[in-house]
Formats: sequence, C-alpha cells, structure tokens
Amino acid sequence: MQAAPAVHKDSLVLALDFGGSKLVAALVEPRRGKIIFKTRQERLPTANAQRSLEQMIALGRRVLLEEQLSGNALLRLGVSFGGPLSHDRRSVLRSMHVPDWEIFPLAERLEAAFGCPAFMDNDANAAALGEWRFGAGRGLDSLLYVQISTGVGAGIIANRRLLRGAGLAGEFGHMTITPDGPRCVCGKRGCVESFAAGWALARDGRTALANAPQDSLLRKLSAGDPQRLDARLVCEAVRQGDPSAAAIVDRASRALGMAIANAVILLDPQAVVIGGGVSRSQDVLAAPLTAALTANLPPMFQGRCPLKFSQLGGDETLLGAALLNQ
Repeated sequence: MQAAPAVHKDSLVLALDFGGSKLVAALVEPRRGKIIFKTRQERLPTANAQRSLEQMIALGRRVLLEEQLSGNALLRLGVSFGGPLSHDRRSVLRSMHVPDWEIFPLAERLEAAFGCPAFMDNDANAAALGEWRFGAGRGLDSLLYVQISTGVGAGIIANRRLLRGAGLAGEFGHMTITPDGPRCVCGKRGCVESFAAGWALARDGRTALANAPQDSLLRKLSAGDPQRLDARLVCEAVRQGDPSAAAIVDRASRALGMAIANAVILLDPQAVVIGGGVSRSQDVLAAPLTAALTANLPPMFQGRCPLKFSQLGGDETLLGAALLNQ
C-alpha cells in the first residue's frame, strides 16, 4: 500500500469559523483538503464580539499547541465569519446574531494574535469554495451553495470563481419572499431566513408546542420545555411522525424552494448544493425541498440543475476558509 504523502508544516493553514452559535478552529492542509486537527466550542450565549474573539483565539492556540506549532509556522489564517464583511474583507460590518461586531477590525486583531496574515470571507462564501473544490461541486464551473444554519446564506461560484459583486453578493437569506411575513433578525419582514433558518424553525416549534396536545411528539421530545426546542428536535419530531413538526418543515421548504428557484433562474448554475447545520437533516428536508424547487421552476429549467446536499460533513466552511487567497 502506498504511504500517504507527508504533511508539510509550511503548507498548513489555521482555519477559524465564527458561527452564529459555535466557534470552530482547525489546522488544515488545503492542497489535499485534509483537516489535521479540529476543536469547537459553543459560543457563550451572553458573549459579545470581544468575548467571542477571545474564545476563538484560545481555540486557535489550542490547535497549534496540539500540533506543536507556533504561529510563525503557519502559512496564513483562513477566517470564515457568519455575517457581512467590508469590501476589502478586513472588517466585519455586523452580525445578525451576536452584538458589538459593527465595523470590527477582525483580520487585524487575529493577525496581531497569531503573527501571520489573515484572509477572511463570510461563511457561505467559504463553504461554497470548500464544496466546489472538495465536495459535491467538484468538477463544476458554476454552483449555487445555500447554507441553512443559525442563519441562511449563499455562496456563488461562476466561471470557476467566487462571485462577490461589490462585496455583499450572496446575502440570499435576506431576499424577501413574503412582504408581510415574519420579522427577520435583519429588521425586514418575510426574508428567506425568517422562514427557514435554525432560529426560525425553533421559533415555530415553540409556537406549535404551546398549542400541542399533551400526548404530542413535540411535547414528549422537548419534555414540555420550549427552551429545548431547536431545529434538530423539530426535524426529529418529523422523523417520528409529528404532523405539526412536518408542517413547520414544509413551510420552511416552500420558502427555500421559491427562493432557490428564483436564484436558479437568475444564475443558471450547474448544481445547487445545500449545506449548514440544518441540512444534516437531509432525510427530512430533501423531499419537500425538491418538490418546492420543482414547483417554482419554469419548464425550460426543469431537470437542468440538480439539488445536492453537502458531502463534507460540516467541514466545508473550514476547508473553504483554508483556500482563501489561493
């Protein structure tokens, strides 16, 4: 058996993923798309930007210590952030889920902490790169990646390049699909995210629980505690046959299907790839989402753009972050 190629320490990237509910740090060898070591921590519920940054720096240093590396052994930092960034991708403009990130010089702070260059992009763009290079988008020239997690976002690969527009392309979650729909964290009403994000599924689950009979699966799985209801539990209730949970997922799928269809009509990608934490429930989402997408596509687009789910098990964002500036 041929031995695996040796890992060259001068080719390693420290990938940092600032998510809405979690922080993840990993040492990545981007040439092979290999994660050498990874650690994660739930973001403290009361954490602001500075506290989240401190948590992440500690995680990154733990990774380096595990692999007996110092910051100057790194090629660079690859940073994914769950929110919009400045045009030069050096600062965070804001976070929809964590306070005090407004105009925050994140790249500069991380460079000072680790002593090497930091290259940033938002999480959906990073994940799109990872999926295109190593996952379900391998070999394609164009791709629409849709991330369904704490929030909803998208990354667009066009002509084998990441499409950024003037800097904010891909804010898919804040496309309005129902003008008088639910209030979104961005301040508008009826955004895709307000129907389909993890927080929206949890919100709708709590509403359903309040009206559920005593013998309902939602009540059983949550032990009657609204605070235990999250997107994962709603999807588990669907698996076990709870009709109110199924209605929540169907509503979210209809919203996503309409929005994805509009994006497909605009971009004509070779494939749509669904990723992010909520997408791990592919067994629950695939059928209603495929049906909704098909129902909203005109005849000339039918069968043209396959719907796929991420093949990278949640690592697409870290792998993509490690590819930034390559």
